[in-house]
Amino acid sequence: MGKNCILDRPYPIISIVTPNFNGSKYLEKTIQSVLNQEYPCLEYIIIDGGSTDESTDIIKKYENKLSYWVSEPDKGLYDAIQKGFARSSGDIMAWINSDDMYHPNSFFTVAEIFSSCGDIDWLQGYATAYDETDRTVFCSPGRQFTNFDFYNHDYKWIQQESVFWRRSLWEKAGSGLNTNL
Repeated sequence: MGKNCILDRPYPIISIVTPNFNGSKYLEKTIQSVLNQEYPCLEYIIIDGGSTDESTDIIKKYENKLSYWVSEPDKGLYDAIQKGFARSSGDIMAWINSDDMYHPNSFFTVAEIFSSCGDIDWLQGYATAYDETDRTVFCSPGRQFTNFDFYNHDYKWIQQESVFWRRSLWEKAGSGLNTNL
């Protein structure tokens, strides 16, 4: 369960995984964007691939607020993400790369939507670009997928930093990523 979960609150546990390898330039802003949500049922996991920059020093600054973190060699991005999700237990899952940020109050909004709409298993927000002072400079609704797109194998990318899904969907899909990518 998330380290910060207050059991008498009606919030679902949200598991966030951040994969990182030598991403110290933006890593701290990513971590802050997760922790500054102040979401009471957060399970935050960082999987570092054995960075040789200042990444582990940055992670250690926040380790008392993390559910789990490790720094060890891995087989790449998707292996790191898979390791993180294997340690997670949340009702809602997502990953954010170590050079992305969440908007304030994102987790409360996501929790409200999933809690009030039982038929929604997948939620995707808009992609946002920030400048060097964290101002929003671009916002895009991203690609709209249809069943036809999936049947034709036309699903080249998904805007991962704005996607959240239910654990039940993860389990239905086989609980794993292609770690050969």
